[in-house]
Amino acid sequence: MTGVRTDTTREAPSLAWLAKVGEVIPAGCSTLAKTPHRLLPGRGAIAAARAKDAEFTDVDGRTWLDCEMAMGTTTWGHARPEVEEAVVAQLRRGTSFSVADPLELELAQRLLSRFGVYESVKFAKSGADAVSGAVRIARAATGRDVVVATEYHGWHDWAAPSHYSAHHTELGIPKAVAALTLTCPPDDPERLVALLRQHSGRIAAVVLCPNRWSAEHLRAVAAEIRSHGALVVFDEVTSGMRMGRRATCGEVDVWPDLLCISKGMANGLPLAAVLGDRRLVMRGEDVRMSNAHSSESLAFAAALACEELLDAAPVWPSWRERTLTMMTALRSRIAELDLAGRVEVRGDYSSFSLGSPGASDFWTDPFRTHAMATLADRQIFTKGYFVFSDRHTPAQLDEVERAIDAALTTF
Repeated sequence: MTGVRTDTTREAPSLAWLAKVGEVIPAGCSTLAKTPHRLLPGRGAIAAARAKDAEFTDVDGRTWLDCEMAMGTTTWGHARPEVEEAVVAQLRRGTSFSVADPLELELAQRLLSRFGVYESVKFAKSGADAVSGAVRIARAATGRDVVVATEYHGWHDWAAPSHYSAHHTELGIPKAVAALTLTCPPDDPERLVALLRQHSGRIAAVVLCPNRWSAEHLRAVAAEIRSHGALVVFDEVTSGMRMGRRATCGEVDVWPDLLCISKGMANGLPLAAVLGDRRLVMRGEDVRMSNAHSSESLAFAAALACEELLDAAPVWPSWRERTLTMMTALRSRIAELDLAGRVEVRGDYSSFSLGSPGASDFWTDPFRTHAMATLADRQIFTKGYFVFSDRHTPAQLDEVERAIDAALTTF
């Protein structure tokens, strides 16, 4: 770490880049969660040049302690040597072939062995594709059209209207398509049961992010969903690798019909998977779930290296206990500072945030902006979320806690 930054006014390469990028790339980045308008141009990092372990260097040459870790995808740390070596070796053999790569079967077998309850795997390149594929499979398997969404499940037509406040026409989605998705808040079993009963016989699947539900509620709603002939789909795109060796479902012992995982599988390389029993997953062929890059080799090589790291890890996730301790300390600090009505800690050890209770938009939340600026002045990068990795050291996590405490104290 380079210490507290004091020069916030000098003209920087990042500002010159910012002046150009918005003219040619929508929102300034093709991944919306990385767009500069959610950041602090001129004060915080907005574009990176390189990264290593739990830090990255921006285009202005400043080094940042990374509390975002590429949206949680670099679970093992940036430029992890074991993963880097596997990718370079595969690059020399070939990036993608005209026929299948045996690595695909090898990785499928490793995943099935790790989870232990499933029989088949279908790979994709993004979490949104994996969840959308699971929805297509559910519709084909049940002969039904309606789906229940409970969170953000990606940008595709079936999911986007249930998450974004924009009207379906603004999103470019036909009204008839938008009408096929019902919405239920997370961890609201009464609302979900009411929807299932109101639309009994019409719902193909309910898509849940299980780390957002209590184990008791999750178990109850899974049984209720199946009693209506619908499929249980877990969207563990974000939480999967970060909750435990067998994702949230393994932590709470509640298993969906179709499990979707992605972030962290290949430590930053694009890869996703749908797991389930053979009867369901094999329908991936029937519904024509496919992509020219779904079977490229670099991500498979990286994912196999990650599987080796996971097998060797004595505790997983390695940051779990320290993060839980940090969250407890921050809640106590909020109470001590009499901020309970103004700030709260949300989430779990896979990813947590601090924000104003009842704030309708996280990105305009005043505490998020304040905390992000406070931490930026200490060269700690966050967008308001705190996502750690296997490469965060105890000293770095202590530094993060002190910085958040400073943000609370000055709010």
